[in-house]
Order: sequence, then structure tokens, then C-alpha cells
Amino acid sequence: MKLIAPHADTRVSSPYQYTAKPLLTESEAKLLVCLVTLSRGMCMIACKPRLADFVQHYERGGFNKISQKHVDFLIYRMEDGMPMMGIELDDPSHEAADRKKRDAEVNTLFAQIGIPLVRIHVSEMEKVEQLVGHLDRAWVRRTETLSQYHGDHTERAART
Repeated sequence: MKLIAPHADTRVSSPYQYTAKPLLTESEAKLLVCLVTLSRGMCMIACKPRLADFVQHYERGGFNKISQKHVDFLIYRMEDGMPMMGIELDDPSHEAADRKKRDAEVNTLFAQIGIPLVRIHVSEMEKVEQLVGHLDRAWVRRTETLSQYHGDHTERAART
């Protein structure tokens, strides 16, 4: 094991200029605190995972369509890492035409893979009861989808 961290006054030269920045916007950080509080440690929350990290692709070019896109938060089960829902925090930038197209593609992808996607506008973040209801319904729907999927595989295996 090795710690790679120079003293604070040490500078290393590089052909590119880099500085650290926060992973989350102020609104995303507030939502994360809310999600952590609501989850009470019963699930895990990934911040900004790439779609390719949790979406299996099969056709040639499928990886390229998803490799550069992420979702703001992915809620997944602790025991097996199974994705349960995605959460997107929408701000005014989502009104731009290119963002609307990207959002529609992400919506379609989540529908295709059977994972609920909860879209929260920043103006709705304070509506905690409504948020809890959406998150709860999304969890239940995903659990039902997984049960149905597991049942289909069990039936298919029994027939072969």
C-alpha cells in the first residue's frame, strides 16, 4: 500500500493545468444530504455514475452511446449492487434543446432497462413528502420488475 500525496507546498509540472473541483453542484449536494437522510442506511447512493457502469450493452456502438453520459444519482441495493432507480436533478439548463434531446435519450434508456428514473426539478427539492412518495413508488416498481424478471428466468430454466 502506498500513499501518493505530496506535501501541500509541493508542485508537480504537467503539460496541462488541473485543479480540483467539487463533484457536485450546490443543489446536488443538498439533494444528496436529503437522500442519505431518507435512505437511513438501507441502500447505497452513487454520485454521477456513468451509464456504462450499470447498463449492459450488446450491439456494436452501444457503448459509445452511453459511455460519456451519467445520471446524477443511482440508488442501488447494498447486498448485491443491483440498481434500483436513477435520479436526475433538473435545473434551468435542461430547457436547452440539446439537453432536452439528451434527457429524452436517458429517459428512453431507463425505460428500456426497467429502472425507474425520478426527475426532480430544483424548484421541487423542498417538497420532501412528495419526493419520498416518488422514491418509494420507484423502489416498489423496481422490486416488482426484478421479481418478474427472476420469475421469468426460473420458468425458462424449468422448461429447458
